[in-house]
Amino acid sequence: MRPERWNRTALISAIALSLFVLAGACRSGGPDTPSTSTPSGTTVQPVSFPFIFSGKFTVAGEPGPQGVPIFARLGDGRGPFNNAIRPGEYTNVSISANSASDAGKEITFYLGHPDGPTVRAEETYVFNVSAQPQFFELDLSFPRLP
Repeated sequence: MRPERWNRTALISAIALSLFVLAGACRSGGPDTPSTSTPSGTTVQPVSFPFIFSGKFTVAGEPGPQGVPIFARLGDGRGPFNNAIRPGEYTNVSISANSASDAGKEITFYLGHPDGPTVRAEETYVFNVSAQPQFFELDLSFPRLP
């Protein structure tokens, strides 16, 4: 029994030593490791978490129909579309930034499928970079159906 235990102990020691050496090599980088520093005068900004909107919506002053798609745009980006859950109500219309430069831009809202005819809501919302998801209650007014 002694030799089998000695082999197991030697094997465990060899594995531990190998992991220790490997961890040290990874930490020190090496000649082929690219630099991770940022150029002087630049800042790295995180990508923002999404803004998520829910609320009531009207079409020509009347509660909007159930099942109609609603989606948001921010600059050139578009969020996923969600169907209105009940007449006059929508939930979980989300949008997130493509880059930190989207901060301060207007979020616009649309009724209709993104690949078809759409109608823009009168309301907009200004986007700002956020470190956590943001939830908003926003009622939307559309002049007509698409």
